[in-house]
Amino acid sequence: MNLSKKDGYLIIVAVIICIIISCLSPFIASGNPDGLEKSAEDAGLAEDYGVDGLNEIYSSPFPDYTFEPLGSLGEIGVLILGAVICLAGGFVVGKIIEKRG
Repeated sequence: MNLSKKDGYLIIVAVIICIIISCLSPFIASGNPDGLEKSAEDAGLAEDYGVDGLNEIYSSPFPDYTFEPLGSLGEIGVLILGAVICLAGGFVVGKIIEKRG
């Protein structure tokens, strides 16, 4: 993979921005959900489809994007871990595409 110096700097800046956002998001995020989960609760659909029963089948390693023993620091760590996993996944997909092309 031949990246120009400019592309390398761009990737480094993007990773730094991801880490900064991951560190700040636990403190600036709303405590009141307003996304799909909240809409499902308002419509009464969460109970209708037995979402709670899924916990018996599968348990998330980081429920609610946190690692409870570390508090806010755990939230930051899990967010950074998620960003790194996504970046690594993108890198792997890029390498696979590069080999095929």
